[in-house]
Amino acid sequence: MNLLAAHAQIRSLQKGEVLFRAGDPGRAFYVVLRGVLACAPNADLAVYREVEAAMAVGELAFLCSGNHEETATALRECDVLEISRTTYDQTLQADPSFAAALLTLAVQRLHHGDDRSQRRPGGTRRAIAFVRGGHEKLPSAFFDRLRTQLEIESYTVVDRDAINRQFGKRSVFDPAVRDWLDQLERGARTVFYLADDELTDWTELCIRRADEVVLATCGNTPLAELTATERMVERWHPQSACRLVRLHPRRRGVVEGTAAWLARTPVFLHHHLSLEDNADIEALIRFLTGRAVGFVAGGGGGYGPAHVGIYRAFRERGGTFDIFMGTSVGAAMLAGFAFLGEHDTLTAGTHDIFVRSRSFKRPTWPRYGLLDHKAFDGALERAYGAETRVEDCWKPFFAIATNLSDNRMEIIRSGLLWQAVRASSAIPCVLPPFYTTDGKMLVDGGVMDDAPLGPMQQFKSGPNLVVHFGRAGGQRYNVSYGSLPGRGKLLAALLNPRRRLPRAPRPLSVLFRTMLAHQRYELPATPHDLILNPPAFPGASLMSFDRHMDVFNAAHAWAQKEIAARLDDKDQAIQAILGNQNPEEGVEPLPAMQAVA
Repeated sequence: MNLLAAHAQIRSLQKGEVLFRAGDPGRAFYVVLRGVLACAPNADLAVYREVEAAMAVGELAFLCSGNHEETATALRECDVLEISRTTYDQTLQADPSFAAALLTLAVQRLHHGDDRSQRRPGGTRRAIAFVRGGHEKLPSAFFDRLRTQLEIESYTVVDRDAINRQFGKRSVFDPAVRDWLDQLERGARTVFYLADDELTDWTELCIRRADEVVLATCGNTPLAELTATERMVERWHPQSACRLVRLHPRRRGVVEGTAAWLARTPVFLHHHLSLEDNADIEALIRFLTGRAVGFVAGGGGGYGPAHVGIYRAFRERGGTFDIFMGTSVGAAMLAGFAFLGEHDTLTAGTHDIFVRSRSFKRPTWPRYGLLDHKAFDGALERAYGAETRVEDCWKPFFAIATNLSDNRMEIIRSGLLWQAVRASSAIPCVLPPFYTTDGKMLVDGGVMDDAPLGPMQQFKSGPNLVVHFGRAGGQRYNVSYGSLPGRGKLLAALLNPRRRLPRAPRPLSVLFRTMLAHQRYELPATPHDLILNPPAFPGASLMSFDRHMDVFNAAHAWAQKEIAARLDDKDQAIQAILGNQNPEEGVEPLPAMQAVA
């Protein structure tokens, strides 16, 4: 390094400054002396790898005399050693072994590939700053409880008082302060910065050093004008590095006004938090430290109540889920959990939507779909509330639909909740597609992804429970194709109840299998993701919910046994989902049957 430094130039970068862009020629490579660089395919930092002190960047393009494949951006103030071609040649003349050392570095980089520190929105961060958002003063109890819980979990918390105790009256921009904070952040765990209530020099430093900013807010109706603190956050951080926390006086299933906050302050993800206890603070810390527990629910029509039975079994074991994402009937079930519903409200809602309203038993003239969608729409409105919005649910919830306008997956994370469920459940040809106000045609999410574990992993790190009813192919049918009657014989058979028709799958069954024909059955699971494939419970069928309580109870009993067996085997995934939770108090196992009022 000393030999390099004798010939190389030191460059200083401000936070957000680009060192080089993808496509630029590799005329030099760099060694980071201080700070952290983010290297990504482009400058939006949606997914990036970190390059920290004593690591090189740009060496592959330099050695190959090619172009850089990544954009390198300073995550904070950085000093880098720039090794140009001239510097390289001078160093090589002074010490020929330098070429072998650089080649070894490049080979190690290629060998390890993605093993280097990969970051994405919702993943772990090196430094996180909490600042005030909006104009209302925050309750001191929030920061007191936050600090206490972080310290209980052995995280480092730094505020102005900590700086004053360490450095007295020195400026927070003093190099000694900078070096001390750099040393803290080089530790293995995240450092949390607590900013001042207003935009001060300390608040500015917190914002500039943070890899992610949490804007904590109070009140239902925000003033349109951004505060000075919010303007600085907007200047230094992309939307993917910001999240919003709304503080509420009490925990409610559904709140109001979140859409106005998000329109004013777009963020990557938002959270609702009550200070009644520490439950929401603990969940927020799990999100920020890559340990949030997700529930991913697949489609499956009448098998859907199994999601509720499995959820109940995990709750009995003390499981708490922080975020929900579902496809089709999975979205319908998880939406209820997102606004703090439990198994009893979900089973009652299932009964109203699918049994009492006969939503899937109302055929109509097949101009727009085989079924009359109005009864289904009305039942969804009653179940979720006509004005309830996705972003107002207490816990984060996303519904997966298939966007036939743009031929892609649609992750619905805003708008009316009942419409999100309706769009995710729009079985092609059975129900009319859902049409959005901006002209998108949305159908059942199972067409694109029937078990959206991948999309969930885009929003957070940590373990996930995935309930997937999909089955790989292999089924054979004992059907003689020649025996299938034409129109005339079919009509005659329908008019003569004594005449038997050949047994063959009906159109809806064929449609469902067609929807799932391209599905992936090897999901992108990590060691902490638990994939459950429930059996075909007696009484379950794709288009019938009449025996939904039978399915619920059977799934509940099956999940209890499955959880117990996996715990006995010390299964890594089940331990990750249940290991950091406190057992739910006062939860009793359900009886074998429960009547729906």
